Amino acid sequence: MITYPLNNTISSLRNAYREKQSPIWKSIEKKFKRTRSRQSEVNIGKLDNITKEGDVVIVPGKVLGSGMLQHKIILSAFAISVPAMKKIVDSGGKVITINELVEQYPDGKGVRIIG
Repeated sequence: MITYPLNNTISSLRNAYREKQSPIWKSIEKKFKRTRSRQSEVNIGKLDNITKEGDVVIVPGKVLGSGMLQHKIILSAFAISVPAMKKIVDSGGKVITINELVEQYPDGKGVRIIG
């Protein structure tokens, strides 16, 4: 399982919200502050069903490897299992950190929150 430091993630989301006034970063920050038992767990199969080719997705929780992904997406999440990462890369997609997502999409346009 690959995870990122939560405090750094929350502070970078807070800074992005302050700089760009984009409500998506504030919403994601609130979701990351949830207790561990209330954080989202999303399987690759669910991502395949609700996304389409080229979507940019953030999951404020864990991405697990159950299911198949038939198209490429750009994914960012707090934690990603190794099988899930392999399936995303094998489908032609990309996994990026939350900081990279904020840098590439500073206004949050086109980014979908799932979970």
